[in-house]
Amino acid sequence: MIKQNLKQKNLNLIYRKLKLSDFKEFSKLFKLSFKKKISYDFFKWRYFSDKFSFCYGVFESSHLIANVGMKFFSLNNKKKDLIFSRHSSMVLKKYRKLGIFSNLLKKVRKKIVNHCKIIVMWPNKSNYASFGFNPNEVNKKKLYIYKIKSVRKKKIKTSDYKIDQLGKYKNFIKNDKSFIHKDLNYFNHRYLSYRNKDYLISHFNLKKLSSFLILKKNKDKSGINYVILDHFGSRTLKSNHVSQLVGEKKNIIFLSKKKIYNLNYKLINHINLVIGFTKKNDLKNQNRNFFNKEFMLGDTDSFITLK
Repeated sequence: MIKQNLKQKNLNLIYRKLKLSDFKEFSKLFKLSFKKKISYDFFKWRYFSDKFSFCYGVFESSHLIANVGMKFFSLNNKKKDLIFSRHSSMVLKKYRKLGIFSNLLKKVRKKIVNHCKIIVMWPNKSNYASFGFNPNEVNKKKLYIYKIKSVRKKKIKTSDYKIDQLGKYKNFIKNDKSFIHKDLNYFNHRYLSYRNKDYLISHFNLKKLSSFLILKKNKDKSGINYVILDHFGSRTLKSNHVSQLVGEKKNIIFLSKKKIYNLNYKLINHINLVIGFTKKNDLKNQNRNFFNKEFMLGDTDSFITLK
């Protein structure tokens, strides 16, 4: 640890919030970290489109070497408490294992810990840093991403609509079970304000009940598939809706709380969910309730990198 600190002292490191003008450096680091390109529009939409979200980075001279993105959400409770979800966590390879990223998280935590109830983290395989939370201050859960293989074609009973039709169904947009508070404003910002042509609404109606799934049309080596990102409307119909959709569109990608043992389900990946409580009383009193809440693939950035 002493050697690591000495190495840091020999570096000219600057910790600060990113500005829109830092996009070039951000995109370079993103490409080196994830082998993927990212657009200026996404960067602006994700971290600069509201007054709470931001990116914080470490610069050596003028070069960005580490970054953490904090996206604002409202908790789905009566107070609509402010929470942050951590995204775009990355460190340039030669600067890893020097304690730089952990130091970055400490600085960011100081800025937000008194203003938010919860910090949600989605650590990847190479980064499990958790804002300095002690093990007894966090809850962890593994979630699974599956693709349902082709099954027998069903008679079409669902209807597809363009995502800009969301406003017509505002009376259905209420979900007491979701972890994040989701109203029409949330859905408009999430799916209409950036690359809205990527998304569509699937509607399923049965016995005077209506279920709606937000889908992303995705193309990979196997052909066209549909990623289930969000749901609103009747929860009773949700599983029937998904089952019907599988028979109509065949290849469906979705997030599951549990491991599924079924030959028709192909496990694509798993993601780690870590919830850090900034107040110990909240962890003690409410941790079980939070993990009973609904998490959807649209709550994460995982769907962006699906192949």
